[in-house]
Amino acid sequence: MNKQFPNQVKSTPTSPIEGSFDFLIQQAVEKALMNVSEPLLESVVDRIISRKIIENKDEPLTIDQAAELIHKKKQTIYSYCSSGKIPFHKNGNHNIFFRSELVEWLKTN
Repeated sequence: MNKQFPNQVKSTPTSPIEGSFDFLIQQAVEKALMNVSEPLLESVVDRIISRKIIENKDEPLTIDQAAELIHKKKQTIYSYCSSGKIPFHKNGNHNIFFRSELVEWLKTN
């Protein structure tokens, strides 16, 4: 697992603004995570993912949302669908994904 130090936070469109409450929380969490074991981190991540699934009640996702969830390009998702590597459902010409199925797929792949 790559650890990122707080002073090395890269600015992205979704990164909190420096000096904001979210930014300060992010930095505090990053400092705390530097001293946490990898198995514990994996356990926490699994719990967070499980809670998110429950909160979202397994709503259907578009291909863009699926790509964002699994951190792959849209074209890669289409390729995975064509080869049967990823769980999806057809709705006319659209591929529909369910968060719980993708999370389970991520855990096993």
